[in-house]
Amino acid sequence: MVPGADFAVILGDLSSPSKACASTVILRPLCATSTASMLRVLEFVGHHPYLIAAALLIILLFIGDEVLRRLRKYRELAPAESVFLINKGAAVLDIRPSKDFDDGHVIGARNIPAAELDSRVTELDKFKEQPLIIYCDTGPTSQRAAGILIKHGFKAVHTLKGGIRAWQNEHFPLERG
Repeated sequence: MVPGADFAVILGDLSSPSKACASTVILRPLCATSTASMLRVLEFVGHHPYLIAAALLIILLFIGDEVLRRLRKYRELAPAESVFLINKGAAVLDIRPSKDFDDGHVIGARNIPAAELDSRVTELDKFKEQPLIIYCDTGPTSQRAAGILIKHGFKAVHTLKGGIRAWQNEHFPLERG
């Protein structure tokens, strides 16, 4: 017996397609081109390192954004989800300036401008244990306000995704004054 011959019997001839591929007409094109396709992919990667790096960076950014979104202690709600929560008794906080609040706000909302939130947070203490929906004009300011309220011990904080503009785009009612 030739040393290593039993190993060759187990592996077979790696230069030709396997017997499974050779005997199955459907798999033959897949097996025959898999090595060539892999070599072409590696060649592409070698010729376009900046493109591959950019693609990997974008994928990592998407993954990072998703991880951070899941780690937040508040949840973003679409306008329809907000209506459902409001109908179940959630409090609503508008953190836009008073003039914008007077021009139109979600029915039953309270107004504490974002600039005054830290100093007036005690006005909201009665809502610490119940759901609280915060919104601003387009969304980012309410996310910062949600962080402030969570630091002050609020348990169920939500933000209106897209702010009052998303609410208006859904043609939901506003209260004036």
